[in-house]
Order: sequence, then structure tokens, then C-alpha cells
Amino acid sequence: MITRKHTDWLLITIFLAVICTPLAVQLAGSATRTESHEKRSLAKMPVWPEAWAALCKWPTEFTAYYGDHFGLRSKLIRWHAVAVYRGLGMSPSDKVLVGRDGWLYYADDYSLEDYRSLVPFKQEELEQWKKVLEERQDWLAQRGAKFMLVLACDKYVIYPEFLPAGMRRTDAPYRVDVLADYLKKNSRVPVVSLHEPLVEAKKHDRLYQRTDTHWNDRGAYVGYREIVKSTHDLQPVEVTTPGWDLARMMGLDDIIHEQDLRLVPRQARRARVVEQDRPDALWNNGRVALECAGAPGGKMVMFRDSFGSALVPMLAEHFKRSLFLWQYDLDTKVIEQEKPDLVILLITSRRMQWYQPANPPLPAKSD
Repeated sequence: MITRKHTDWLLITIFLAVICTPLAVQLAGSATRTESHEKRSLAKMPVWPEAWAALCKWPTEFTAYYGDHFGLRSKLIRWHAVAVYRGLGMSPSDKVLVGRDGWLYYADDYSLEDYRSLVPFKQEELEQWKKVLEERQDWLAQRGAKFMLVLACDKYVIYPEFLPAGMRRTDAPYRVDVLADYLKKNSRVPVVSLHEPLVEAKKHDRLYQRTDTHWNDRGAYVGYREIVKSTHDLQPVEVTTPGWDLARMMGLDDIIHEQDLRLVPRQARRARVVEQDRPDALWNNGRVALECAGAPGGKMVMFRDSFGSALVPMLAEHFKRSLFLWQYDLDTKVIEQEKPDLVILLITSRRMQWYQPANPPLPAKSD
């Protein structure tokens, strides 16, 4: 006969098993790491303190370490993610929005503020952009290089129709459009604004990954055509892959798949990588240089963000040497070394929320 005492002991046993299992798993060395999903480095085991000041900090540091490494952590995160996404249709990550028809949107890095157009440009900010870019243009012209500004668009600008139903924005224009219009009317800096070309091209094809922050090959190709006013002989290909960066942030890239709409050259690309920071990163390198014998153009340097990655293999076919740097600020030493014919600054729309350009001291041209 089961008594109240038996029930109590059973509950106590279950409770102790639940709270002790993570520790046992960790001591057995079975805990797994989750940096790729969380987009951060996990806390490291703190060194045992040898001074009083370090001793005071040690409990906090150990708590952070244990919170990142306790046994079954990755499985619990995974189970929670699956339950929230499949059960509630919501994102387990505050950095990702679950939209309609399988579309995911980035909700960090001022993306939502940019979408809503809550903070308009101040006149002095626009004037600063004009001043800085024209200074760059003049400095580059003294060294025989042309300058071009390329303004890319985040996914919510081109595909707002798949955002969650509750997302609303003001009637104000996007900051990226305000900047483009201002510079075209008030500056001599060449500006390539991709908003309208992308909106037009989306009538015929999907230009952005559903599970990623960025455009796909076909969206990047629109940008490529606007920059070089040329075309490639490319074959459209569709490949099913695990989910991309937004699905990885949710820890569900094996559940949420991507139909990657690629463009594959019908003839082998001629450009070859000659420098790169990390061989495993391919076009996502902080610094990657390519050379293309027989290309029609001379040398090119692009300062860019992540939207420039998909452009690397396309643009490299047009220049004998092309250098792609993952930064916005002008590096005068690089320009002096490379002696480019063309310098491009590519920046995407959400950066308009916080990035205000400034030039380093621009050295005079040496004779």
C-alpha cells in the first residue's frame, strides 16, 4: 500500500535526481559548448585568487562560469528552443523575430529602431556625412583613385510583408533613403542606393535568405550590377541547407532549413585568393585579397560590412587586384600601399542608426 510517506520519499528522490544530474554530467565531462548558437564566448574557469581583491571577484566569476558550463545546459537550451518555436511559434532568442511563412528577422543591432524610423537624421549629421565623404573623395583623387558609396538594405526594408503582424512603423522614410537623397542632391560623391533596384528585382525572384540576416546570391547580384554596370553568365541553382545565422541563433538550424537560391558561374571564375586572415572564413574574412589576370579593371579596395561578403567573388572578376576589408573607416596606410584605382564604401541600412563617419588625419600627398 502506497502511503503519504512513500510519496514524499519518491518526490524527494526525484527532486534530488533532477538537481544533481547536471552536476554529475558535468563531472563526467559530457557538457557541450554552445558558442556558435549564442554568438558569444562562454565564460572561462576563473583562476584561484591569490589576493584579497581577486578573492572578492571570484564568486561572481565562478557563477558566470558555472552558468555557462553546467551539465545538460546545451540540451536544456535545445529543448526550450524547440518547445517555444514549435509549440508557440515564437523565437527562443531575443535577437530573432519569427515572421510569417518561415521568414526570420534580426532584432539586434538597432534593426527594429531602423525599421520603425523612430529617430530621423539631424541636419548636422547629414552635413557631417557630406563633409567626411567629400574629404575622402578629394584625398583619394589626389592619389588617382575614384570613390563610391554603396548603400545596401536590410531584409525588413525589402521584405516588410513577412514581419510579425504586430510590427508597425512610422510614415517617416528610412534613414538610408534620407542619406542617399541628401547626398545625391547636395554632394558630388557618387552614391549607389540599392533600395529601388532590390524592390524592383524582388518581383521576379527571392533576394534574401529566409533564415539569415543577409541577401542571397541573387540579391547580391542586384548590388553587383548597380556597382559595375555589368553582368555575369550565371546559372540559378537551388540548394536545401541547414538554417543560416538566425536559425543558428535560435539553436534550431537543423530543424529550420534554408532554400538557398544560388547563382553559379557557367564558366570557372578567374579570380584567385592571394591573401586572407582565416582560410576557413572564405568571403567573411576581415581581410581578403584576390587577383584576376586579364580583368578589365585595375585595383580596387572595398571597405564593407557583412553584406559585402556575397559581392566578393563577383566584383573580384573585374579587377586585377581587389582587397576587401571588414571596416568602415578609411585606412590611409592601406590606400598608400595598394594604390587603388577605385575605393568603395559599402554600408547597410541598420548601421545608419549609430554609425557617424569620421576621417583620420589625412596626410598630404607625398611627391
